[in-house]
Amino acid sequence: MYLKVSKGFLALVACLWSVAAAAQTGQPAPAPPPAPAGASADLPLGITNFSSWKFERVGDHLHLINQAAIEGPNLKFFADDVDLYTDSNRIVASGNVVFTNADGRISAERVEFNTGTGVGTFYDATGLMSLGTAGGSSAAAFGGQEPDVYFYGAKLEKIALRKYRITNGGFTTCVQPTPRWEVTSGSVVLNLDEYAIARNTLLKVKGVPMFYLPILYYPIQKGQRATGFLLPTYGTSTVRGQSISNAFFWAINRSQDATFFHDWFTRTGTGEGSEYRYIAGLQSAGNVRLYRFQQHESQFTQSGTTTTLPAKTSYEFTGAVTQALGGNARARMRLDYFSDVLTQQLYHQNIYDASRRQRLIEAGASDIFGPLSTTVLYQRNETFNSQTTSFLYGATPRVSGVLAPQQLFGAPIYASMNSEYAFLPYRNIDLIKGVTTQDNSLARVDLAPSLRVPLSRLTYLSINTSAAHRMTYYSRSQDARTGAVVDDSLVRDYTQLRTELVGPVFTKIWDTPDSSYAERMKHVIEPAFTLDYTTPITNYKRTPLLTDTSDFVVGGTTRLTYGLTNRFMYRGRTTDGTRGQTREFITVGVQQTYYSNSESSKYDTSYSSSNTGRKPVTLSPVALVARLSPSNRIDANSRVEYDVNGLGVAILGVGSNVSAGLSSGSLQFSRQHLSRLSPPNSYLSGSTSLRSPNSHFTGTYAISWDLTHSTIVTQNVLGAYMAQCCGLQVEFQRMHLVQSIGIPSDRRFNISFVLAGLGTFSNFFGAFGNSLR
Repeated sequence: MYLKVSKGFLALVACLWSVAAAAQTGQPAPAPPPAPAGASADLPLGITNFSSWKFERVGDHLHLINQAAIEGPNLKFFADDVDLYTDSNRIVASGNVVFTNADGRISAERVEFNTGTGVGTFYDATGLMSLGTAGGSSAAAFGGQEPDVYFYGAKLEKIALRKYRITNGGFTTCVQPTPRWEVTSGSVVLNLDEYAIARNTLLKVKGVPMFYLPILYYPIQKGQRATGFLLPTYGTSTVRGQSISNAFFWAINRSQDATFFHDWFTRTGTGEGSEYRYIAGLQSAGNVRLYRFQQHESQFTQSGTTTTLPAKTSYEFTGAVTQALGGNARARMRLDYFSDVLTQQLYHQNIYDASRRQRLIEAGASDIFGPLSTTVLYQRNETFNSQTTSFLYGATPRVSGVLAPQQLFGAPIYASMNSEYAFLPYRNIDLIKGVTTQDNSLARVDLAPSLRVPLSRLTYLSINTSAAHRMTYYSRSQDARTGAVVDDSLVRDYTQLRTELVGPVFTKIWDTPDSSYAERMKHVIEPAFTLDYTTPITNYKRTPLLTDTSDFVVGGTTRLTYGLTNRFMYRGRTTDGTRGQTREFITVGVQQTYYSNSESSKYDTSYSSSNTGRKPVTLSPVALVARLSPSNRIDANSRVEYDVNGLGVAILGVGSNVSAGLSSGSLQFSRQHLSRLSPPNSYLSGSTSLRSPNSHFTGTYAISWDLTHSTIVTQNVLGAYMAQCCGLQVEFQRMHLVQSIGIPSDRRFNISFVLAGLGTFSNFFGAFGNSLR
């Protein structure tokens, strides 16, 4: 029979839920909400009043039938049939069961729930729970909805307050009418505040199975970063074969994290690596990466030619660290080291890393004591000439002190001084035998006091004159006849007088009332002259020339550098009372140098075309530098050096970046012709990107072209489709390999999936990285 609920029964149910609430929260029950229609207002808890219940009571067992509803302080139950066991705080519900709490809701066919512990089991269940601000993700990443997780399973066990175990089910954070993706699994442990661990998983995108993983760690933490596995990258390559790259991200705390990498290539071997990043303060941060690659022996046959790659283990270490030591003291470190140059050329997709033949270890510290700044630096550079030889240079160590300009006697006279001690290694190394074949290393002590006097402070005319005396001690010197470095020491000293004149500067300003973007324009014409005189140096030819040509000074020389710079600026229109910004949108400068001693033209580092092998001349090339930047979307620059002594254009460099609407592009071209005895070298690189109006589709094409040898060094095509909650990235690259490897080129294809709330990565060899860095 159907009866109205008695007050005694409702009070019994209320007592049962009071015990459950106390056991589950350990806090006093909150004040009840207003009683619904039909309920008694004097009940201790807000109990839902149903229109009718059929119930049976046998001792501590209550059986509720037909639209049963039970409401506690933290949750609610709705079902067709409910059994309550007051002695064991247990509920068994069946038939259209709905369980709700503050986090979400679960629907099931049958439920066994313990109100004392707050745990239970749901059968044939589906659930929807809120993740709050999971991973710091925006709602756009979750299809425009709040970050939620939808899950289902043949059996769903609530094993803690916000922790569930799913058997034969799945989950997705793409809560759409038709989820874009889901992970199905035999077993899933779902912790709504931390993670989801799924075993024997299958990722489905729009219902299509994409890949299988034996285990998946999916982070769903509330913080901005979450510890967990990143989505793997799959690929295929001529050299590597099939490949899979995995990564695990460890969010140590808010200011430091680590990522662990693993790469497996079916044809050539495996690699493991890690990356550690930290930020300890405004001027203290670091990023360190290390990688170990184990290459096993493999053979490649192309066009009837067989190439064998030997088994070997190689290492790569990169890093940059800056650290504040207190006060003005700073320490820094830079590491760019690899053990095998062939591995760099064969595996890296980034053209900078693939063509890099220099490895560097650098560490130093600096401090400031009033006007005095000091620096201690250790620098080891090694450049590979081939796979078997290299040369080593740097400073091991370099200790320098710089005294900032100080005014003397209250007059406009300023004194400063530079001082330095350095041991400069310079060795040629046989890498096969591991021995030094030539050693030109030496120690150097340098002292250079100077005086500067500004002669004019007019806005349209600036004149500065200075005098500097430099004295340098070298522990070894160069034989003036043979050019060989000998053990005889050398002391070199000279004085340099210098006058710099800028002006008179001519300026014109005019209003532009008809312009849509500029309120006013300005044109500046700025001539400049620099006169240098170096006293004679009787023994300058004995100066050892290592890597820095600026250290080689030719005495008894006068240099006159003259130039002219044009600048065009505009001020944007005033908007809503805010004055527009001033922008220099065109700059054109030209300069040339006259040398009284033609020998000094070979060592002038002001011009890129200067080199020790060129013919001495009295006139330098004419250098033209131009830049165009009318807006943030357009930027173009160029440098031209024209040799007036018959060689013609010695240096030509042009680069531009353009962004317009849904597309952007960049282009760089360079040409060098430094000698009549060799042909010019020309190189072209560029990229272009397009995206759809809704930003779902993006595509990028990049090329690097060695025009001198008619060889396309690399071509890259990158495409991405990013729908709500998920996406797909594909990449194709064709890399021309160096001739010594024996394999003409490597074709590489990579594919990666993107899921909302789960990060992606670029592996150590640069898949889905910046190939034109």
